[in-house]
Amino acid sequence: MDVRPYLFEPLNGQLFAANLTAAESGILAGTTFALDRASELGLSVLTHLPDGSDIQAGVCVLSLRGSAEQIARAEEELLGCVGKPSGVATASCRFAALAGGRARIVCGAWKKVAPEIRKQLRAAIEIGGACVRLVDEPFVYLDKNFVRMFAGITEVVGRAHSMKGRVVSVQIRGETGPIAEEAVLACRAGAGVLMVDTGSVEDLREVVEEARRQGFRQRVKIAFGGSVTAQRLEEVVAAGADIIDIGRAIIDAPILDFRLDVQQRVQRTPVEVKCRL
Repeated sequence: MDVRPYLFEPLNGQLFAANLTAAESGILAGTTFALDRASELGLSVLTHLPDGSDIQAGVCVLSLRGSAEQIARAEEELLGCVGKPSGVATASCRFAALAGGRARIVCGAWKKVAPEIRKQLRAAIEIGGACVRLVDEPFVYLDKNFVRMFAGITEVVGRAHSMKGRVVSVQIRGETGPIAEEAVLACRAGAGVLMVDTGSVEDLREVVEEARRQGFRQRVKIAFGGSVTAQRLEEVVAAGADIIDIGRAIIDAPILDFRLDVQQRVQRTPVEVKCRL
């Protein structure tokens, strides 16, 4: 049983102003979802900051007006709309800044979260400055299981390469032979992106060096993934990665803390301005 209608009955007819405020600094994300939810709750949004805003502790990101029950529901629901996305956007921004344009920072770990929150987290990753795709062009990604089912890199890459208009990206892990040899086979079969997904920087160096020796370094992008942290990023960049996949360090970033505080009781006005995106 929801006790709020009974509890707030003496406050019927009253409106309250409240602010959603950042409790720590970071990059704001999730505003669009918060505005949608505020509208569904019947709240009026007076002001709001846009996604991507660089916020500091104490900054109001959303000012609201509504009934007592609406404000209570807002505290339960709107904090969640911005907390996790802003944490992810802040981590994304940190890695993009550390890379400084020397490598493309991507986060493909959004695929490992529940479908219900993928849209929010994909948006947050991009708001922070990282990417959610290995390359901007249409591409096909062949992971280890594709290679295993086709019983070889040459076969699966060749099949995918026959699909015109798509960059072929293949995961190489040294399962069918030395990882440098896998890189050569993949490139000869038509791969445009080699994903060294072992977490070993030494493997990355071997693939980069072999690509230079074989003369195809300029024709392929070399990506790297596997437990990359802020502390390891510089080593990965120095080893020659063009694309760096950051997983947990972005998608598992802690929530950015926000709070919702009632500011004052206000009188109901004849016309309420509804939330607009």
